[in-house]
Amino acid sequence: MTRAVLVCFHKYTPYGDKYYEPIYTYFMHKMNKHVGEFDKLYLLDSNWEIANNHSFAEIIRVNPHTRYYDVYKEVLPQIKEDSVLLMDNDMVVYREGIIRKAFDSVDYISVHDDKDNRVVDPVVAFHVASIYDTIGTYQTNKMNGKNKLCPYFFAVPRNTLMEYRDCEWGPNMPEHETLGKLTEVMLNDGLKPYEFEEDKSNLLFNESGSYEGSSKDLGYYHIRSGSLPAVLLSWRQFDNPQFQKYIKEQPKTEYLRQFAWYWIMGGSIYMDQSLFKDLGVDYASWLIYVEKFRQYHHL
Repeated sequence: MTRAVLVCFHKYTPYGDKYYEPIYTYFMHKMNKHVGEFDKLYLLDSNWEIANNHSFAEIIRVNPHTRYYDVYKEVLPQIKEDSVLLMDNDMVVYREGIIRKAFDSVDYISVHDDKDNRVVDPVVAFHVASIYDTIGTYQTNKMNGKNKLCPYFFAVPRNTLMEYRDCEWGPNMPEHETLGKLTEVMLNDGLKPYEFEEDKSNLLFNESGSYEGSSKDLGYYHIRSGSLPAVLLSWRQFDNPQFQKYIKEQPKTEYLRQFAWYWIMGGSIYMDQSLFKDLGVDYASWLIYVEKFRQYHHL
């Protein structure tokens, strides 16, 4: 069975290209370590203008005005492989075997007749493998107390997913978030899902510099809004008032958490002491934080 990973890269500002590069470079560095676990990586380029130099990857240019869940629908007929894994570009897979396990969960297995070794029927252990979440009012007893499959780590046979292109994949709150309706329809059709555990634990910045604990160390972690630092740095360079508005109105510990991931990705070259002055953060305290952050996430 052949296997394809699909990842959307969307640039949120018409300027500041250099600030997005650490996200792409870090993601590709990680995926390069897992090339034996998939056959092709499709980079769905939404205004990113990727210059690809990886033999295991193929670029598909897409309309930047199309939402990412509809991008997946549009490109799916072009995908040649038997199974697909949808991933966000801020999904960090840092341990061998995670991607392979996702595909193994949904790949068809040939069942043989004991008498003459005749193939009876190909079957799958599970029809879809994904991280689960709980968002919206839809309820089900088939997902360990949760109610939706997540597009940032979602594996399924390609032909199975093709059957659901007419279904809504986007959000319709308060009933469901992205892939919520697809989840409901798949479950109603009797498809059996497999759950990948999620780690939403965080190490948040504090002025005291006292940090304890550890992540679940699952071998993968979804950053969540991992492109935000690139957007903020772009706004800041071009004097967009949205920068000051955002850092004043949004939770400081949350965007500092995202900046910590960005620093680890290699974005530290764009994060000088003047930035932390604007953010109201002591630079020495920041350096302590990112080192503890790296240890916390086992990176």
